[in-house]
Amino acid sequence: MARIRFTNSAETDLLELWLAIAEENIVAADDSLDLIHATVSVLLEQPEMGRARPELADGLRSFPTRTPYIIFYLPDTDGLLVVRVLHHARDIDAEYFSQ
Repeated sequence: MARIRFTNSAETDLLELWLAIAEENIVAADDSLDLIHATVSVLLEQPEMGRARPELADGLRSFPTRTPYIIFYLPDTDGLLVVRVLHHARDIDAEYFSQ
């Protein structure tokens, strides 16, 4: 059965985005996480929907959400590994994805 997994970096990204939004509006913070998780669930069913990002890491894909955040993920035989969840305004380079 396919499953969704999050790296420690992705979990930290989600916590930080929730904290930043919750400073102003806790309901909006919760709604943002709900939208991101809903998008990840769709990606689990259709992992090729995202844009290939070979300039950042081998096999990496990205997909925008209805929030200002982009999901970066790796489809694999177990399902989907969410690597990072980053704000769209960041200058993103391969350093964000090195281990």
